[in-house]
Amino acid sequence: MYPTATEPYRNGFVHRRVVEYARRGLRCDVYVVRPGESLESSAYDYEGVRVTVGNADEFDRAVSEMSRRVYLVHFASPEMIRPLQKHAPESPVVVWIHGFEAEAWHRRWFGFVDSSRSIRAALDRRAEYFDRQNAFLAWLISTDELSVDTVYVSDWFKRNVVEPDLKVSSRRAHIIPNFVDTELFAYHEKDPAARTRILSLRPFASPKYANDLTVAAILELSRRPGFDELEFTVIGDGALFDRVTEPMRDLPNVTLRKALLEQTEIPALHADAGVFLAPTRFDSQGVSMSEAMSSGLVPVSTAIAAIPEFVESGVTGLLAAPEDPVGLADHIERLHESPELFAQLSRAASAGIKELAGYDATVAREIALVRARMEGSGVE
Repeated sequence: MYPTATEPYRNGFVHRRVVEYARRGLRCDVYVVRPGESLESSAYDYEGVRVTVGNADEFDRAVSEMSRRVYLVHFASPEMIRPLQKHAPESPVVVWIHGFEAEAWHRRWFGFVDSSRSIRAALDRRAEYFDRQNAFLAWLISTDELSVDTVYVSDWFKRNVVEPDLKVSSRRAHIIPNFVDTELFAYHEKDPAARTRILSLRPFASPKYANDLTVAAILELSRRPGFDELEFTVIGDGALFDRVTEPMRDLPNVTLRKALLEQTEIPALHADAGVFLAPTRFDSQGVSMSEAMSSGLVPVSTAIAAIPEFVESGVTGLLAAPEDPVGLADHIERLHESPELFAQLSRAASAGIKELAGYDATVAREIALVRARMEGSGVE
């Protein structure tokens, strides 16, 4: 999936790469493969990027007719890779592994523990999708039948999820986080009063995003002195939004907004807030949190998955234990009580994420990798 004018959230982190590549003279043609659909290929433009959409057969035909010096693949599937193996076996391939496409079936346990029916559905999906997909990716990252480089967005994700789940090691692995646009999400020193304004900007499509913990933390704070001095803005959309946010709908200092935002709308929200509340149950990076950090918001999140790779608790943000809304509330209260700590963490959060995920640490390294593969490919 790729962003459209009506659905700008569709893997926007892929689009940001393409835009930055083009700015540096590396032109990309984007093809979105939709397996199993009967549609003929179509095309559209999005922010200057030409995007073609087609099914697996259409993509196979397109690859047979095109000649590219290197192929860049996100969310790899057999339908994407087999045409490259068949029609362009000498061409280098760079594969980004982001999450769901490379995990064992049980990794997102939080999505199917509500009932025996959801557990059965997960087990069925294991047979229908996960076993086949995991076997395919295990072959892809270790094969010598194609020239493949693998990019992981965090070291934690590579070492603790992908390679253990697939039971193989990558032949040529690179750790390059998702790009955070530090120009769009520019740092401006925060007024200490901003520490009382807390922003949550998260999808409500899955329990992964732990919005229920955000609500529980706000409700915990509502029982403490000083709660009326805080302001919360909770923005997001998805099937869980209404049900999850219902318990705090009557709180006067909580603003709820059911919406998906264009990326260009977000800096204004960052400018007004001081704290970014983003607990999680599973993240290979946490892009929205990283963008907020770039703007100088202090992240309050969870010490789980890859989050500690991007937030050092007490240095560039504050992390609570997993499934601990009281700990989240404690951190927000601590920032409320200490403007000095807030100012210190705000500056450090922006500087830290720029070093970890700014242009030089991400896009520049990806461009260098792609150019190196182009120069060594032997493909004109």
